[in-house]
Amino acid sequence: MSDLQEKILKLPDEARKEVNDFVDFLLLKYSLSRKKRYKDTEFWIKVAEHSLKEVWDNKEDDIYNELYKG
Repeated sequence: MSDLQEKILKLPDEARKEVNDFVDFLLLKYSLSRKKRYKDTEFWIKVAEHSLKEVWDNKEDDIYNELYKG
């Protein structure tokens, strides 16, 4: 048994419930922050694609696209 588990077991029932609630809160907090970072990244990729579309898709650079085809 870990040191943390031993400490938690020494707490009264009401305090153990608080610990459990706090752990649930932390799990939710950190899972939401990962999702938010992913959504932010997705947003900026879409913005960049939209703003660079004219730069990427132009007749002058078509010759370079042919080089990649092999």
